[in-house]
Amino acid sequence: MEIFWQDLRYSLRTLWKSPGFTLIAVVALALGIGANTAIFSVVNAVLLRPLPYASPEKLVWIWETSPVNEIPQEVASYPNFNDWRQQSQSFEGMAAFAGYYQFLTGPDGTPERLSGAAVVGDFFKVLGVQPMLGRTFLPEENQGGNQRAVILSYGLWQQRFGGSALAASASCWNKPLCCRAIRSQ
Repeated sequence: MEIFWQDLRYSLRTLWKSPGFTLIAVVALALGIGANTAIFSVVNAVLLRPLPYASPEKLVWIWETSPVNEIPQEVASYPNFNDWRQQSQSFEGMAAFAGYYQFLTGPDGTPERLSGAAVVGDFFKVLGVQPMLGRTFLPEENQGGNQRAVILSYGLWQQRFGGSALAASASCWNKPLCCRAIRSQ
C-alpha cells in the first residue's frame, strides 16, 4: 500500500510541475466523460428504456409503399386504413394518427399554437393508456360531421385552463371543441 501512495505523490508532483500538460489532460478527460454521458443518455432513452405503453413489444407501425413514385414509406390514407382495420384478423386493434399544428382559441379570444395529433380507431386502447380524467373517444366520435372532441395533455390543461375541468372549453379552426379527457402526466 505504501508503494501506491508513493506513486500517487510522484504523479501529483509531476502534474504540478507541468501545468500545460495537466490542463490538456483535465480538459480531455472532461470532454471524454461529458461525451460518454451524453451518448449514454440518448442510448438509454431511445434503446434501453421501454416505451411508456402497456405492451410495447406488441406495437407495430404499418406503412404503404408507392414504388411508382419511389416512396418506400408513405402514410396510409384513411380509406385504406379503414379497409385494413375491417379486414384484419392478425391485430387486436388498429389506430391511425396524423400529427399537425393547431391554433387554440380560449374564452378570452387569445390564439395559441399547439402541436397535436388527429387520431382515429382505438388509439388509446391500442397504446394501453387511460386518461387521468374523463374518457377516451367513442366509436361515433370517429365519424365525420360530429362535434370535434379533444383529449388535452396534462401540461396544457394546467397551463391554459388552470386545471379546472369546467374551464376546458375552447375552439379550433373557429369550431367549438368538447373536451373529453385529460391525459395523464
